[in-house]
Amino acid sequence: MSFKLKNLKKLENNKVLLELEISNSYLKKSLNGTYKDISQKAKIPGFRPGKVPFNVIDANYGREYVLNEAATNSISDLYPKIIDDLKIMPIDYPKVKIVNVGEDIPLDVEVTVEVEPEIAAPAYKGIEATGISEEVTDKDVQKQIDNLRNNYAALEAVEEDKAVEKGDYVIIDFEGKIDGKEFEGNSAQDYTLEVGSGTLFEGFEEGLISMKKGENKKITIKMPEHIPDKKIAGTEAVFSIDLKEIKRKSLPELDEAFLKNFGDYKDPEEFKSFISDRISEQKKKIRRDRIISDIINSLVNSLKLDVPEPMIANRIEHFNEDLKKELDEHKISKSDYFKAYNLTEESFNSDLRQTAIKETKEYLVINALEKAEADKIEPSQSQIAEEKEKILSGNVKESEKKKLKAYLESEAGKENIKDSIKRKNLFDLLIKNAKIIEEGSKTPKKPPKK
Repeated sequence: MSFKLKNLKKLENNKVLLELEISNSYLKKSLNGTYKDISQKAKIPGFRPGKVPFNVIDANYGREYVLNEAATNSISDLYPKIIDDLKIMPIDYPKVKIVNVGEDIPLDVEVTVEVEPEIAAPAYKGIEATGISEEVTDKDVQKQIDNLRNNYAALEAVEEDKAVEKGDYVIIDFEGKIDGKEFEGNSAQDYTLEVGSGTLFEGFEEGLISMKKGENKKITIKMPEHIPDKKIAGTEAVFSIDLKEIKRKSLPELDEAFLKNFGDYKDPEEFKSFISDRISEQKKKIRRDRIISDIINSLVNSLKLDVPEPMIANRIEHFNEDLKKELDEHKISKSDYFKAYNLTEESFNSDLRQTAIKETKEYLVINALEKAEADKIEPSQSQIAEEKEKILSGNVKESEKKKLKAYLESEAGKENIKDSIKRKNLFDLLIKNAKIIEEGSKTPKKPPKK
């Protein structure tokens, strides 16, 4: 046994004091490594780095110094195992005090560390949650089909005497001036624009409606207040527009040729049935997600807790790391990101902090519920087998399946699957005990009996 817990004391502010004894054999093992580390770094005349004898190190640094360094190394090496074995969840760096260290005695240390706060599992029965309808209407199906047809639409030139309508695609030349002067981004040639898409300034696209091919038109619009160039924000600009071409979408028929884009369907009715089933699954997921969100939000809002600062800082740090990685991938600076979303650094940091607090509370609430209801949410063998099959039958390349199967059979993989099912079972339990109020109704719907 490399270490032994002599005592564990709970202190104020979510801190614990661990009184530990590290075996003398482990200390001696660290002592050997410590001598080698010092030998590499030591600058002692007459000796090359890494070749300094141990007795020379003792003479220059002192045996007590080396023993303390070995003690520190022992604790650092064992710390991950200590917190894992003791099921401790640290949220900050530990403070270590060496109590007793000697040549042939066990190492005594005290480790003080701030841990995740333990909260009592909140009462979750009877929480009101909104139930969004799962009903799939003919209108839902037709809308989805129209979207698919729109994706496969062809652009065809309209007849010469036809005017621009909302939804048309136009090719234009334009030039804008403010007080007779040009400004950045004021002009373009052969510019393709979907009228009504909101791509250009408000009022610009509306001004194109009713124009015909070959026409020139001047329109005056007010420049938006939120544009980066504050010198022209809110000013009036006059644009001269030449309309060169009008194209309109031609939607494909719902026929055999069109259906082949999506699979092997014998007729439009079979395709509509497939679309209906897919929409039904989406609506079920939306309903479930909304109910869970309402329940968790209610539990979080009722939680009276000052979230420890290290937990907030850790979550903010992780978010910023992810954001930096994403911005770097797209070659976008943080200042440009702020401009795009009309943010200041102060407002961004304030919002991020509030999000970090909320997400940390969610994490603590869910953890407390999982512990309190452990016997009710423990995965069954059939659930585990079903989840494995679901993962392996997913969109996974054949070359990767063997590696994935090996992972699922490993201890880490098994634990991952169990944790995933536990979370699902917990959410099922919360939904079962909630008061579902159907959207548009004031009457709670009782959960169905099994």
